[in-house]
Amino acid sequence: MRLASLVMVAVVSASCLADEADTEAAWRRLFDSVSGEYRILREAEASDSSELQMAEGPLYVWGRPQQQGSTYGAVYVWTHKGTAEAVACIWRYVNAAGQRAIVHELHSLSSTKLRSVGEFDTWQPRSGVRPQPVPGSAGQAGATAAIRLRQMRAIGRDFALHSISESGDRVELRLLPQPFYRSQSSDAKTLDGALFAFVCSVGTDPEAFLHLKAIQTDHGPQWHWTLARFSHHNLYANYKGRNVWSSERDADNPMSHNADRTYMMISHPFQSSMLEPAPEPIDD
Repeated sequence: MRLASLVMVAVVSASCLADEADTEAAWRRLFDSVSGEYRILREAEASDSSELQMAEGPLYVWGRPQQQGSTYGAVYVWTHKGTAEAVACIWRYVNAAGQRAIVHELHSLSSTKLRSVGEFDTWQPRSGVRPQPVPGSAGQAGATAAIRLRQMRAIGRDFALHSISESGDRVELRLLPQPFYRSQSSDAKTLDGALFAFVCSVGTDPEAFLHLKAIQTDHGPQWHWTLARFSHHNLYANYKGRNVWSSERDADNPMSHNADRTYMMISHPFQSSMLEPAPEPIDD
């Protein structure tokens, strides 16, 4: 998730930030505040829509060292009936001049079209996403949560992802073995699920997320997968040695979004005062 000059972002000079405010805790407060302003609706049949619930978070915090100053971010998840339907990363970027920017990256995980409203209404996916069945997993979801977690970890290990930069550099992405979100589904059609992160070779910056779900089918519960891009590099995935997914930059898939807008990277202006702690309430 590295930002290039083609993306227009609001920046604030490092000199504008008080030393005591320029801490991870201060940025975390800002990330929490930004994510809390998102309202994401799930558009179901006809006029029926419902607002997704944000899981208490952030669920994952990451850092990435770089020459001009470290980047730092937090990941948030929105759910429907306990299953992840959207994931976002709110993070800071530091350019070579020491200027900082706040970046929002969002990706739908929902088979239903989503839309954001309210303060941040710029994310308008044109479609939902379609989970793909894991080959050979029909009727294989385990009977207990512990067994299903072992199965999901094993499925995750069978995926191999790598990125290729504009200059041709290839980086193998690393799967974190522990999911950062585990479904608590109240929907009879979804037995279980979890979100895993594939991270870059330096730090713990997530470049892609793997969403696994056990969905009820005519042949019993079957594992399904969805991959969500969180990188401006070209991404490629194979499962057990077979190419199954890619996310390549082109005119329809620029750095800021993909063709159907299920992924989007945006920025939002902020005041340096937002990094300062909220004032303590005054007792009467």
